[in-house]
Amino acid sequence: MRGAIFTAFVVMSLICLGQSLECFRCELGFWDVCFTTKTNCSDDELCYLGIGKAVSVLDLKVMGCLPTEACNKTKVVEFLPNKTLYTLKTSCCEEDFCNASPSIQLSLAPLLLVILLITEMMGVFL
Repeated sequence: MRGAIFTAFVVMSLICLGQSLECFRCELGFWDVCFTTKTNCSDDELCYLGIGKAVSVLDLKVMGCLPTEACNKTKVVEFLPNKTLYTLKTSCCEEDFCNASPSIQLSLAPLLLVILLITEMMGVFL
């Protein structure tokens, strides 16, 4: 009985040992448009989502794996002295695919209002 328990423990340890953290990866996205793939992190890395702004106008997004010491920080890159090229704030997490962007939640009320106004203008409701 002890041999079976020991064998099960060894097998489970080997299975868990070979798994790495899986994350979404996006090299560079603008606004919420980002071509996303999947990637595996190294042992000293976590999943991250980086949100930033370039030239104070353009929204940036990056995703992937990041060394733990670089997590949850804001990076400022300057082009010329006192001229910010972009800022990027990173947020890290420790579960598989936890760096997915928050989905956009839209209410149905504005959509229904627009549909109602269009149908009223077209004379559908008399």
